[in-house]
Amino acid sequence: MARRLVHTAVIAAVALIVAAPAALAQADTDCSDYASQAAAQAALRADPSDPNGLDADGDGIACESNPAPFDRTPVTAASGGAGSSALPLTGSRTPLLVSMASVLVAAGGIVLWMTRYRPRHAS
Repeated sequence: MARRLVHTAVIAAVALIVAAPAALAQADTDCSDYASQAAAQAALRADPSDPNGLDADGDGIACESNPAPFDRTPVTAASGGAGSSALPLTGSRTPLLVSMASVLVAAGGIVLWMTRYRPRHAS
């Protein structure tokens, strides 16, 4: 019974580690994912660091070639958008995945130790 539990936990951990990059990649969008320029501008305003590259020319206006309705009010430096002194987000989420994997490996080690090496109680 304990071995089945350990095997199930290991299989679940491997499945989670394999599926995590695909789940994180789904958040990546571009201008074609927005029905209008105003919708893309709202997304840029929500995250002025522009991780998806919606503001290609850096003028604070996202997806200028998308159809109406329009919102051509630029994201300003005060909101952290174009012209901001803040650095853009250029890293990846790899450290997060490594941390999650480390926690899962440690948990698996604890479960393995508990099922194999813990003292048996005399009945």
